[in-house]
Amino acid sequence: MKTQIKDLPKSQKEITVEIPVEEMEKYMNRALDKLAKNIKVDGFRDGKVPKNVTKKQLGEAAIFEEASHIAIEDSYLKAIKENKLEPIGQPKAEIIKAAPGNPLEYKITITVMPEVSLGEYKKVSGKIEKIKLEDGRIEKELETIQKKKANYITKDEPAKKGDRLEIDFESRVGGVKIEGGESKNHPLIIGQGMFIPGFEDNLVGMKKDDVKEFSLVFPQDYKPELAGKNVDFKVEIKIVQKVELPEINDEFAKGLGKFESLDNLKKSIKEGIVIEEENKAKESLKAKLIDQVSEKSTVEIPEIMIESEIENMLNEFRNNIAQTGIKFEDYLQNVNTNIEKLKTEWRELAEKRVKTGLVMREISLKEKIKIGNDEIEQKVNETLKHYPNEEDVRKNIDIEKFKNHVASIMMNERVFEVLEKVAEKNGK
Repeated sequence: MKTQIKDLPKSQKEITVEIPVEEMEKYMNRALDKLAKNIKVDGFRDGKVPKNVTKKQLGEAAIFEEASHIAIEDSYLKAIKENKLEPIGQPKAEIIKAAPGNPLEYKITITVMPEVSLGEYKKVSGKIEKIKLEDGRIEKELETIQKKKANYITKDEPAKKGDRLEIDFESRVGGVKIEGGESKNHPLIIGQGMFIPGFEDNLVGMKKDDVKEFSLVFPQDYKPELAGKNVDFKVEIKIVQKVELPEINDEFAKGLGKFESLDNLKKSIKEGIVIEEENKAKESLKAKLIDQVSEKSTVEIPEIMIESEIENMLNEFRNNIAQTGIKFEDYLQNVNTNIEKLKTEWRELAEKRVKTGLVMREISLKEKIKIGNDEIEQKVNETLKHYPNEEDVRKNIDIEKFKNHVASIMMNERVFEVLEKVAEKNGK
């Protein structure tokens, strides 16, 4: 067997293989044995048809075709192993010469795991920024909790700022309804600014069953199809409610279940905020450290990896939209975009994500980081235990794919540990 490997752009390789006649004879015999098991000939039991009868029945061309399939598979895998190549995606095969009694020659084009020219990761620097709580942050959290505990009391008086309403509304431009621009029993609190400027102001003074029509000019920084346009609204008030907020005191804190006093609640809120901010700071440091290495690393990223990452991003985005209760197709229509536009917009980010992953993989190889199967299994079990319906989850997921995902996360964490230690050492 003769093998030639040619480098192509974008981490592709062209493997040309020639299998001599004497080797093809061996593959012809293997093909004959394989085909003989499935051929049916009167007078012979299944699987017991003599080779000469099988050969006559099938013809040399059919046997050679099967022999070529076997030869290509064997020789391709051998070439990959001998040359220590890591294929990704599906190979593309092309027969160059193939005829009974002659050598078999073919070529296969494959994409391989790209080589990474790694930046000097032993020189990264950085540290976790000191946590500083914004003024009024705890009070803001308290107000959020307070609003969740509010009581709504229906009233017949005109609506005023701070009241909760439920409204039916529709919007039009030039007499034509805006797609997605209507809603029934839509809740809002006047003054929270959830609609465009001026909308909530027009509701002040309205009572239950009142209907009002008014027009507003949409802001210039709104989505393009409506920016700067005059939009006509028709609103009907379905309910007006006074919002009664509980007083924030010791009794309020005790009512939340596990707090003895307001000070105790504030302390808990502060601790939660600090943990949240510390986690953000850690993630920010990780991103900075890997960016330092990635910016000084070079790699020719295969197209297939970029396309795969874009698909992953699209699936993540689709799932996030689904969790809001909105149909993905409706969302795309409402924001005047489509899947192809999203893919184009995300391409640069996808390329960066792929490069980051390749750089981290290269660091793990340099550092000889290895994660045992027992560690992965333990982490998988710990992760799945957080689901209330663990058994159902196990039945409905691709467990091997999930294990690979968990292993990847664990490997990344080990790489970050290396970078953080290096940064700490360089900072001294």
